[in-house]
Amino acid sequence: MKKLIEVALPLKEINANTLREKKYAAGHPANLHLWWGRSPVSSVRSALAAAMIDAPESKDELIERLNRVQSGALPELGKKPTVYDPFCGYGGVPLAAQALGLPVVAGELNPVAVMLTKAAVELPAKFAGHGAVNRLSLDDSGVGAHGLAEDVAFYGEWLCEQAEEKLKDLYPAEEDGVPAAWIWTRTVKCQNPACGYRMPLASSFVLYSKGGNEIWAEPVMRDGKIHFELKSGVCPEECRSNKTSKQGAAFRCPACGSITTDAYVKQMGAERQIGAQLMAIAIETSDGLRYVEPNEAQENAANVPAPDDVPPGEIPDNAHWFSPPGFGFKNYSDLFSLRQLTMLTTFSSLLTDVQSKVASDALAAGMDAFGGGLADGGSGALAYGQAIGVYLALVVDKLADANSTICSWRTTGGLRYTFGRQAIPMVWIYAEGNPFSHVTGNFTAVLKSVVEAIKRLPCGGATVNQADARAADFPSNCVVCTELPYYKAIGYAHLSDYFYIWMRKSLKAVYPELFSQLLTPKNELSTIGQYHGKEPSECERLYESQLRGFLEKSVQSANREYPHLFFYEFHRVDKASLASTSQDAPSSPFEKLIDSMVGSGYSVSALWPMRSVPASDKADGVRILIVASLADRAVPITRRSFASTLKRELPGIIARMLCAGVDDCDKALVGIGCGLSVFTRYKKVLNADGSDMCLHDALQIIYQEVNAVIADYFLNDEPAESKED
Repeated sequence: MKKLIEVALPLKEINANTLREKKYAAGHPANLHLWWGRSPVSSVRSALAAAMIDAPESKDELIERLNRVQSGALPELGKKPTVYDPFCGYGGVPLAAQALGLPVVAGELNPVAVMLTKAAVELPAKFAGHGAVNRLSLDDSGVGAHGLAEDVAFYGEWLCEQAEEKLKDLYPAEEDGVPAAWIWTRTVKCQNPACGYRMPLASSFVLYSKGGNEIWAEPVMRDGKIHFELKSGVCPEECRSNKTSKQGAAFRCPACGSITTDAYVKQMGAERQIGAQLMAIAIETSDGLRYVEPNEAQENAANVPAPDDVPPGEIPDNAHWFSPPGFGFKNYSDLFSLRQLTMLTTFSSLLTDVQSKVASDALAAGMDAFGGGLADGGSGALAYGQAIGVYLALVVDKLADANSTICSWRTTGGLRYTFGRQAIPMVWIYAEGNPFSHVTGNFTAVLKSVVEAIKRLPCGGATVNQADARAADFPSNCVVCTELPYYKAIGYAHLSDYFYIWMRKSLKAVYPELFSQLLTPKNELSTIGQYHGKEPSECERLYESQLRGFLEKSVQSANREYPHLFFYEFHRVDKASLASTSQDAPSSPFEKLIDSMVGSGYSVSALWPMRSVPASDKADGVRILIVASLADRAVPITRRSFASTLKRELPGIIARMLCAGVDDCDKALVGIGCGLSVFTRYKKVLNADGSDMCLHDALQIIYQEVNAVIADYFLNDEPAESKED
């Protein structure tokens, strides 16, 4: 029997909810930790719910069942199917399955993603119902993950107190307040041999730009050195920066006027001759931030020796995602000041003490003394202490995101995190935040965001494993729901090493196998090898072959009662291929995926644009959901019969699909799915000469017919009744 997702969806409402979710309000699971390309929980939840609900016979039933999709009120399913997400990234699909009460198995090759998903779905389920164990707890109700959250908050505060005591000399206060941030400019020796000054590489001298209270720093020459004097008022245009071009590292020396070349600055970087100079200090006061000039005491506080236990890790020499290596910053540790390295290693090293303290308190509160640690499946006092350590390790990771020399300063006050986008750029003016202040990214704020997220985590049955989807064993009789790796994907593995080195330092003793390697595996299913000097076509062929193998494995273990859900990125090149009439045009990635799905044994039931960003003409792609089933296919049909069947049935199918609300910009893609549901219901479609009709030809016919049907009947949201009359 068909399921609701194969018949209709309130797509407009689902997409609106997803866009609201992307704001990541307090308590959202995304606040546990940064991850790129996270599956939105709300849209996956709606899709899974609709995949569990039978398609109705009448229109009245259809409306009632559509309402269930958003409420998550599933019918009685008998034995609930296991949802399997082999590319879980960071937990969007497992979280959605848990919210619906469905058991879930998740896998991922990347250890950072594995750890995040364990923190989101596995650990809360393991300790669900336990009251807090800290001695000051007033809540022993044991509701969901509330006890876990309360203990993370309590022991997180203890961790902060211990670290602040150890680091107090590194963060000295001023007479009238606590420094919130130190604003630094990178420096090199002037390229002019006759000058000799160490010159700032300042992309901006503006410190604060809000009307009426503007502050900027002016470089002045004194005693053979460039100093900074703070000026009030609007900074003159010619004084806003000494950077002379948008591209490259060309800067004008304030002392002699010489301009550096990009090659010279890179040479200085390679020789480890790029330094840093304090430009200003932002002080917290009762009236907000106040900016003061550097002083010797504050400069000396930052001049600390490198800690002995800095985590190792080399940054890829790949300018597509990483600019710093081109300027001599070869290791991830090079992206942090010595004070930041000392602070982060101190917090990380203290986690062992936290885990011991929690385990001791858990024993006193009556938790089991046996069972081993988390890696052994334990659920007693030792494992509980480690679980609190896991969440506090995420806090340390978030501190690392907010405390690197890639964090720039906002001229409206506050600092930007390292990952403002899916890359690590070179930053010339950076802000070094005080983790014990109230500036953006301070420890207390980061801890609170993690605690609020834990409180709202579901606590259903979940298993999370590190596994390569290409070789992993699938759960038997499972429903696959996953975000397939995209063509030209983000370099998750390389980017995640920034966090992995800190996570490994914090948690290697807890999960020794998961963190056995110095850096994350780089052999994930993707085409990103093309950014490392490999031939793009070779990367794509390997990707397609491995994806086909994955789909064939999926079919062998698939549940036949429920449809399977594959999220994918539909790009402009895919749309252009649909519209192309050229017989020689290469197949698009979308065509190759559908061809692999059909060749593996799937039929396409529907296609839904599940938008995670607003529709835009400038967007290169749109996230789509391909609904696939394992229904037996009908006998072969001729090309002529297929065309006439499509013309006859398509208006009614599209009308039903659109009845619950679909934006105009999404109707054509929904229609393509309707056409594919007709084409893939047959074992094959035969051309006049007896050969098999290829998918590319079928898609061109479908595309033309869908456009005609939508233009005639379905634009501007006319009532469904009038469309069918």
